Amino acid sequence: MLYQPLEHWSEREFMGCGVEDLREAKSISKMADKLLATPENSFSSSVGNSLRKAAWRIFSKEEVDISYGHYRQSSLRCSSESMVLVHQDTTDLNFGGHLASEGLGDLGGSTGKPILGLCVHSALVTTEAGIPLGLISQKIWAPTVGSKEKKVIPHLPIEEKESYRWLEALQDISHRLKDVSKVIVVSDRESDFYEYIDATRGRNVELLFRVHHLRRRVYANGEKIALGQVSFSSLSEIDVFLPKSKTREARRARLTISWGDIICPPSQRKKGSEHPLSLIIAKEMHPPKDQEAVEWYLLTTQKIVTLQQALLCIEHYKKRWTIERWHYVLKQGLRVEKLQFDTFTSLSNAISLLSIVAWQLYLLKKLAEDYEDISADQVLTKIQLEVLGKQSQKKIRYLQEALIRIAVLGGFTPSKKQPLPGEMTIWKGYKMLSLIVQGYKLANPKKYGTG
Repeated sequence: MLYQPLEHWSEREFMGCGVEDLREAKSISKMADKLLATPENSFSSSVGNSLRKAAWRIFSKEEVDISYGHYRQSSLRCSSESMVLVHQDTTDLNFGGHLASEGLGDLGGSTGKPILGLCVHSALVTTEAGIPLGLISQKIWAPTVGSKEKKVIPHLPIEEKESYRWLEALQDISHRLKDVSKVIVVSDRESDFYEYIDATRGRNVELLFRVHHLRRRVYANGEKIALGQVSFSSLSEIDVFLPKSKTREARRARLTISWGDIICPPSQRKKGSEHPLSLIIAKEMHPPKDQEAVEWYLLTTQKIVTLQQALLCIEHYKKRWTIERWHYVLKQGLRVEKLQFDTFTSLSNAISLLSIVAWQLYLLKKLAEDYEDISADQVLTKIQLEVLGKQSQKKIRYLQEALIRIAVLGGFTPSKKQPLPGEMTIWKGYKMLSLIVQGYKLANPKKYGTG
């Protein structure tokens, strides 16, 4: 089921985590509930003194696996789907102000001065429509300056490169989603390297990624040429919506689409097999004035023959934005870069916990977008709906309506231009709702007790 009840959500995700005894799992579950209810707060103020001490004790153990139970739950949620998308990406966490923390790496920077932090590579699994079903893999490490030096990287074995995390995640995906009929792993240009294409993966796993190395020489149309020079006779045009990014405002674009087969040989100095791939080219021929033209070169292990198949790959690639928004919730909503733990192990475990809480918060936003007719009581608790009903002075029947009312508590104003809320107003509103629910319980001790 995609929309599981919020009540007891933390028990589902954490009671099966890898800890020494059940009491530690219960403590982690309680931390998750409190973190979900108080986004934007510091970790200590969210969980309180008793759980803060428990966190320091539990998170300091290297053998602890916070995500173990969550991965199992993610796999179970995927089992009812005929196809899922898995979005891989890496993000940097800046802990520059944590000079006393041990085990941090150097994120590098243009000034040459070290920037303390950690790297996090995550694989977030979604339905084909983009509803997040949970994390299926996550690797956290402390980067070194050498691992980011372009002159050093080509001479290192793949196991010593940061890009090896893509291969490790691919192994996790193949193992944990082996019972799903079809899995499409979607990624951006960072995954465009030969070892990724050549890696062993499950028979049900396909790759879809954006090309980074347009100068790579491939076989196409009977000749060996640079990938960026490949052209196909199959052409069509589509209109797409481009969401707002760091370099552009949201706008629509008309793209010319072409597709065909190529063969990708091993890169220079590398041994391996040649791999048949399909290349999809989407180009904006007439961009608006002062706007950079959109140009996507997508490679996939799937056989693309028809326009419909090519367009479906483009739609799947566009869903990659899902993991970027999850990163946004993790960093801005749960303030992961403000964590105050003082060792690599304790920080990593805390990041794992916040990552799963961020998934649950982001899921609420996506449910508000895509589910108009789900009964609200299938997700929200009875007391949450009672409070929302009193706040809006009407009975809340459907989930989308309830989540909009939650976002209103966070400052959202529905309009024709923006009828549905974003992530920030959802988490701000959920925080406010949690405070109101606490007060409501205290005002009705006979009905709800004093706990």
